[in-house]
Amino acid sequence: MGLIFLFKWTRNDNYEAAIDHEAPLDLFFAKQVVTNACATQAILSVLLNAHDRVELGEELSQFREFTQEFDAETKGLAVSNSEVIRTAHNSFARPEPIVIQSRPAREDDDVFHFVAYVPKNGFVFELDGLR
Repeated sequence: MGLIFLFKWTRNDNYEAAIDHEAPLDLFFAKQVVTNACATQAILSVLLNAHDRVELGEELSQFREFTQEFDAETKGLAVSNSEVIRTAHNSFARPEPIVIQSRPAREDDDVFHFVAYVPKNGFVFELDGLR
């Protein structure tokens, strides 16, 4: 199926991700176009790439079929505009206070990020919506 990895994120401008331009056409990957959605993106990456082994349900099956020909950026926009996905995400997301403190982010703030690893055609693909 897949693995979701949570780690403390640090800015690493020197990191060069290997981009596989010959990735399988049926590999679902969406760029993350909204903030604080990396867990949802990772879950979708695992589920939508396991469609042949997992019963996705009607909404996710239709979403996968609808976005099948989209590029990663457009898939990300489709994720952010899906009412079903947004509702599911918001039902698990940490509630934010009405007034958010205006303290700017600091260099030493702890920031965490989720990525998905999925097997496909004998390879394991890292699916990181921020890359």
